Amino acid sequence: MKPTLNPDTLPFFAELERNNNREWFMANKHRWEAIKTDFERFTEVVIERMSALDPSIGHPQAKHCMYRIYRDLRFSPDKRPYKCHISFFLATGGVKRNSMPGYYMQLGQEDYGLQGNITLGGGIFMTSPEALAAIRQEIFYNIDEFKAIMAEPSYKKYFGSEFFTVQKLSRVPKGFPADWPDGDLLKYKDYCTMGQIAAEHAAAPDLLERVVDVFAASVPLNKFIQKAMYEMI
Repeated sequence: MKPTLNPDTLPFFAELERNNNREWFMANKHRWEAIKTDFERFTEVVIERMSALDPSIGHPQAKHCMYRIYRDLRFSPDKRPYKCHISFFLATGGVKRNSMPGYYMQLGQEDYGLQGNITLGGGIFMTSPEALAAIRQEIFYNIDEFKAIMAEPSYKKYFGSEFFTVQKLSRVPKGFPADWPDGDLLKYKDYCTMGQIAAEHAAAPDLLERVVDVFAASVPLNKFIQKAMYEMI
């Protein structure tokens, strides 16, 4: 029997969004624990399936790939105590390693405009300057390979022609020809694929297959980035 998500997942987060306080959360913590347990089981199977397609993620424990529901309030003016989503990250070379390519799944809302649906991403987000420089150089020297990845039908189906990024430069970065025909592909500060599955499929029996299909479409990009970063992984 394939794992499914708890049908209370999105309703729970919709209520939490309206009642983001400790009193409400503690009264409904039993709901959260059930949601987290089902999500962990789901993540375990995704890891099993994805490690066959991209061995670099290894076989980590699902609970070590999942993010906590508690928000880090130390440096944030937003003092709401809880995130209104649940998520995991399967990283190249280790559990939730920052600045590494990987595969991200989020249910719920909040953060960078990802709202309401099941959000699935690959590639690399908020990486180091050294890694970003290496990725841009790999794109410059292997542009045909990079464009072929983006032209794959499954890639275009789920991700379109733009990368998800928090910032895009207005000019081609220093060190590359300003008039290079594909210079626009060097302007990104993040090389993330980002697709969505409608919320209505959150508790569907075929969700696992849908998730793996989206992640699989991002595997060639992740491997391209891994090749660029081979000395850093």
